Amino acid sequence: MKPLDEDHKFKDDERQWYDRHDIIAWVCGVVFLAGLVGAIYGAGAAVGWDAKSGYTHNESATSQERFWPEPFVPEPNVVGRHGVGATARWYYWKLPPPEVTRYTRLFMWMCYVCHQMLVWAVLLATQIQKSQIMSRQEKYSNKLSRFNYMSLVINAFFHLLHLLQTHTTYDALAQDVTIASSQGSVIMLLVLVVLIEYRDRGLFFGWPSIYDNGPKSKKLRLNQGPINMIRKYHGYGFAWAAVYTFWYHPMENTLGHVMGFAYTGAIMLQGSLLYTKFHLNRYWRLLLECWVIIHGGLVAYQTGGPDLKGTTLWPMFAFGFAFVFCITQLFSLEFWRKIHFAFRFIPFLIFLAVTLYCYSWIPDKQGRTWIRLQEVIRIPATYYLFALAGWFVLYCLMKCDKTSDADHKEQPNSRLRQGIYVSASFLVFALFVLVSYLFQYYDVQLDLILIMIILVAVFTFGFCFITIFLNQVMPKPVKKTQSATILPNEKF
Repeated sequence: MKPLDEDHKFKDDERQWYDRHDIIAWVCGVVFLAGLVGAIYGAGAAVGWDAKSGYTHNESATSQERFWPEPFVPEPNVVGRHGVGATARWYYWKLPPPEVTRYTRLFMWMCYVCHQMLVWAVLLATQIQKSQIMSRQEKYSNKLSRFNYMSLVINAFFHLLHLLQTHTTYDALAQDVTIASSQGSVIMLLVLVVLIEYRDRGLFFGWPSIYDNGPKSKKLRLNQGPINMIRKYHGYGFAWAAVYTFWYHPMENTLGHVMGFAYTGAIMLQGSLLYTKFHLNRYWRLLLECWVIIHGGLVAYQTGGPDLKGTTLWPMFAFGFAFVFCITQLFSLEFWRKIHFAFRFIPFLIFLAVTLYCYSWIPDKQGRTWIRLQEVIRIPATYYLFALAGWFVLYCLMKCDKTSDADHKEQPNSRLRQGIYVSASFLVFALFVLVSYLFQYYDVQLDLILIMIILVAVFTFGFCFITIFLNQVMPKPVKKTQSATILPNEKF
């Protein structure tokens, strides 16, 4: 199967940006998020909040009244404040357990569940409507549908509600579920992006993509069946990761928090623009994917403490995510396909030089340098191992599911059958949350990174089952037009 010409465009792409409803909606969304960031800072400053991290607990004017200190001294009889990695497993920005009531818990969970279900409902309704159209040119528009407007309004409303909730009952989901689940849900999202983009940029240095017709590329290229399934149903996983992480944290006025809310808000904005042409914009997608380099490194620096010259956590996150950026994510941009292949190694060589320089002075606990260099590969290993494992699991499931080899069923499903499969899909997401709750409730004494890896596995493999369930729901398309044609990344 050959991709269409790279200069392929939708017919009405020639319109000026100010005539594009999707671009206007995106601009309004970005302005809204910028205003929200200012509101978070302003509201926090107005009440004297200055809880930068648990390490500044005793220096803060208000934190001692609001939070328990980090468990630097083990407290054996208190859940979450003793054992392996207690300081990492304890989330600082939450109410002290004696102040938690059934009402603070009920309010936050109601907010999360309502937000999650409404976002999923709009996504499902949109996809059922659009699934009856095979032509991509007919599916994607620069105009907004009623579902786009509904999604934008829903997400804007819950952003404002979350700010109000933070300054009333305060607590977010962090009180009841492990912090590793918030991190793991985002890692799952990024793993899915690796699979979504695999068709056009391959896995390493833009290879093996559909644009490379060499014999080795064709031989090693992964089967596109699971890739297409992930591309089709990724929105449900993204919506869960974004909304769940959004409600995990209170809207605290720290740089790490506001950057995190800007990120989850941007993902929700991208989801709200589903089936618009801006949703396909490769530069915006790349920004969303690599945002975690700055955000992850910044949060790790903020919470890592002063030990080891302040390098306890941030090098692993910053350099780990940057590693993936230099050998995989950067090649979403199509100009790399127009220049000699050798140029693709330049970003990684620059990254390698910077990394080696930094680890020449980054110490371990014994003061030795270079020893921690191995931590750079932890995050990339998680990316690629789970991407390949997720592809394999979904490939096996599709082999077992006789309906997955076709785009849709020959006969449309009954409403009852659709309801069963939709319920099964959402039940799997509920199990994600339940597992995260059980890790917290039973105070599982494992290193935080290990818990996160376990949860990434649960989330990634669980989502493979979700895609199979959702594939039973979509009705048969009205027509088929070039269904075997693979389109390259559409242009802005």
